Amino acid sequence: MWAGTHHIDVTNNSYFADPWLFNCRNDAEQRAIWKAEQRAIRFAMQHGVTVVAAQGNENQDLSKRNVDTISPDDGTPVTRDVTNACVVIPVEIPGVIGVTSDGNLMQKSSFSSFGAGVVQVVAPGGDSRFQRTTDGARGLVLSTFRGNRYALLQGTSMASPHVAGVAALIISQYGKLPPGELQARINRTADPLACPAGAFDPGGNGAFLATCQGGAGYNGFYGHGQVNALTAISR
Repeated sequence: MWAGTHHIDVTNNSYFADPWLFNCRNDAEQRAIWKAEQRAIRFAMQHGVTVVAAQGNENQDLSKRNVDTISPDDGTPVTRDVTNACVVIPVEIPGVIGVTSDGNLMQKSSFSSFGAGVVQVVAPGGDSRFQRTTDGARGLVLSTFRGNRYALLQGTSMASPHVAGVAALIISQYGKLPPGELQARINRTADPLACPAGAFDPGGNGAFLATCQGGAGYNGFYGHGQVNALTAISR
């Protein structure tokens, strides 16, 4: 709401709504959290704010049933089954640009959550375990860090700022655009990436087994593809 009232063009959202990873509509407390954030995001969008969000680092398919093992994140997590009536917010709020992460081999990061209908595009987020580099970065991404400094990190929180930055570049090139039009341009100018053949298992041992659904034009791992800054401002 602050972004909406202060005429902010783009926001990056790299968090989930504490204390729950998934907020379920059939739980009064969790439904209140979900509705409050949904209203705030809708308010922002109605005031011209483009909202970008990280997909999450649990390697879960957000389009399907899941098991939540980390909530509440107050030191007393309880394992629970969650259905499609339970959502990760803000990334599953309609109109939000959901961003997954890939590594330097242009494969989904082993940790990145995903899901057809939730992800819009993919961006570099690193993967130091299975997509390491030999240039000193170790497959990580240079990111802002606490203490007003930078550090090599990995996560969908490293990926979504790339997309927020591209959104800002588009506005600098073409002027203020409605959030839907801006999202459409980001989707349209992304470089398509096809699903990997078979189940995605970067470690070869089933530890990160995940299934990608969809074609090269759109799928649950990469959405419409790898965000492309140059194409987004020149086409």
